[in-house]
Amino acid sequence: MTRAHLCPLLCLALLLPACGDDGSDETLTGSTAATEGNSSSPTSGPTPTSGDTGEPASRPNWHEDIAPLVAEHCGSCHYDGGIAPFSMASYEGVKPWAPAMAADVEMGIMPPWHALETDECTPPFAFKHDARLSDDLKALISEWSANGAPEGDPKLAAPIPDAPSLDLVGANKTALMQSELTVPAAGQVRDYFNCLSIDPGNAGTVYLDGIQVIAGNRSIVHHVLIYVDTKGDSAKWPGGVKMDCGGGPGGVAGAQLVAGWVPGGMPIEPPADVGTELPPGTRLIMNVHYHAAAAAQKDSKTGLALRWKDTAPAWSSLFVLVGDPGVGTSLDGPLMIPAGEKDHVEEYSWKVSFNGKDFPDLVDVRLWAALNHMHKVGVDLKVWIEDRDTGDATCLLQTPKWDFNWQRSYAYDTPIESGFRVRSGDTVRVRCTYDNTLDNPGVQEMLAEVGGKEPVDVVLGEGTLNEMCITGLGVAIKGGL
Repeated sequence: MTRAHLCPLLCLALLLPACGDDGSDETLTGSTAATEGNSSSPTSGPTPTSGDTGEPASRPNWHEDIAPLVAEHCGSCHYDGGIAPFSMASYEGVKPWAPAMAADVEMGIMPPWHALETDECTPPFAFKHDARLSDDLKALISEWSANGAPEGDPKLAAPIPDAPSLDLVGANKTALMQSELTVPAAGQVRDYFNCLSIDPGNAGTVYLDGIQVIAGNRSIVHHVLIYVDTKGDSAKWPGGVKMDCGGGPGGVAGAQLVAGWVPGGMPIEPPADVGTELPPGTRLIMNVHYHAAAAAQKDSKTGLALRWKDTAPAWSSLFVLVGDPGVGTSLDGPLMIPAGEKDHVEEYSWKVSFNGKDFPDLVDVRLWAALNHMHKVGVDLKVWIEDRDTGDATCLLQTPKWDFNWQRSYAYDTPIESGFRVRSGDTVRVRCTYDNTLDNPGVQEMLAEVGGKEPVDVVLGEGTLNEMCITGLGVAIKGGL
């Protein structure tokens, strides 16, 4: 991934596996990662020889060990024309990056995965599609790099697994934007939010359980929020586009946020038996964040692939943004991070309710995913929930090594029926920590983008150079409210 500018409001990419995710529910852990049939690991048995020389092949090497590993864990981002800065399809393309690869995997930077267990946070369940490499695979890359990144013999090459597919399986419909739009060259304005009205084309009521975002121009499309417009009001927009629509659904009253996407994300698929109702005449609103390039760019092919069922699921899905701007109350006043402050904290509190109303305990409400979002000054975000009766706290997610350039959602690896249950009156707390000094690489990136040299006060805003403090929560309600 290019370490591109991802979203200002998102970034509700709930249920989006990151680059490097193999798409399975199995996570390689400990020593088993390099033993149980993993093609990325050195094989046992007679020592192979290198070509016609009769000399033993140096292990680990590219063809036998590293190529299968990177194809499986890195291939969804690192390919020609992909969102990563270089392709991993060939030895020649990867060798110069070997030292950086080894350092990044050792630090846990690559593959990107920021939901970490800490002394103050143990989530209630493991997360699906954990992209972290096992210690054995990290050691394999480190040893390969330390030995000079040997190529090995192509005749001994191990089979290369397919990279995870980014296509939605079983899509019923593909619907693209109606008209072309232009994003100006980067200047004083760098972030644009344009809303697209998409017609799903369903004749009867259907229940959405899969969405794939199609980014028409990947060089400028950097996040998408998706809303359901059940009244179809957005169909009135000329050409199906509302320019400069801000960070929401373009002023359409009652539009419900249902999903989001960032580059490198897999299709958006809620848990089994969870879905979103789409009556006939419903429109889907795509709020597309475009980050301007050096030259003006056009987009005419952004849209959605959709999958639905004709029968209603047991659980209805919705998303809640907790923090600022979102629901909840600031405990620290208006968000502002002073220049030069290293450990600045902003905190928000939200008593669980929906549409401003409490709900009875007999309504079964479960959490199935969480996503943290700040911008470039942020360094840590923790979200937890406090029981209304006991005050006991359960940490839902912490991202203590925050990186604005790698954002994703984290879905709990448990059936929805056994997911974390919340009740009206429980309290969700969001704590954001910021470092507005030159010690923060994000601040250095931010200043470089605007030609600045010293940190400045940073306030709330949707632009990349402002800040936010948000957690998005995926909620499933049995039978609806």
